[in-house]
Amino acid sequence: LKIVVDPDVLQTLDDWLLPDGMGEIVKHALCQDRKLLKMLDDHDGPLADPDFLERVVRRTIELKCQVIDIDPKEKREAVVLVYGHTLGHPVEAISHRPGSLCCLSHGQAVAIGCVVAARVAVKMGLCDAFVITRTVALCRKYELPVQIPADQSADRIMAKLPYNKTWTKEGTVMCLLEGVGRLFNVDQQYLLPVSDAVIREAVVETMAPPGTVIRGAGSSGFLRRNKVSHNDILEVADKPVPGAGWSGDGAVHSC
Repeated sequence: LKIVVDPDVLQTLDDWLLPDGMGEIVKHALCQDRKLLKMLDDHDGPLADPDFLERVVRRTIELKCQVIDIDPKEKREAVVLVYGHTLGHPVEAISHRPGSLCCLSHGQAVAIGCVVAARVAVKMGLCDAFVITRTVALCRKYELPVQIPADQSADRIMAKLPYNKTWTKEGTVMCLLEGVGRLFNVDQQYLLPVSDAVIREAVVETMAPPGTVIRGAGSSGFLRRNKVSHNDILEVADKPVPGAGWSGDGAVHSC
């Protein structure tokens, strides 16, 4: 089996699309590989640099193949692939509902999920607060959001958790960091049970303040609909009920 990738195709994309793909690359660096993390730290040129993109794409493919080869059912080592997704998926799904203030791309949502996961790990005593700082800084460097859009709510996000692949009849399990570049595990078990109370606290701490403008790259986000003005976004962001959504012709579906 061979994987054929032509990184030159990335040069045909608009610049604002590249950070979306970086969401998964940042995820792998944070939870799996310090070599990739160093590549991301050391890069100080444009994101579209073809040599840089080829290196990080190649390394990410290698990392994914390594874990899938030894754990094809994603029960042990390969759970690194879902890091950041336990909360990223609910945030992404809610952002795509009609009337959403901010429509996120998958990579953007995964980045936000990584920030929430870092906060969960700190609250559970698995790592120190530096992991949060490190996660936020790396996401920001690659133009990824680090806050949950202000029109979402903890209640709506928590209600989505049972639809995740990391949900069990006992509740949510998550893969979490014990340090930057490595996951916490107990006898090679990487999915840990996490209480709803801890998740809710981490979600609330990651919520953007009302009026915060996050430029979404989702199917109808701000970066895809340039006709939506900054003033339109600020006006619709100033709503008193988080997560309520908006209806009617005047609702702005972007961020």
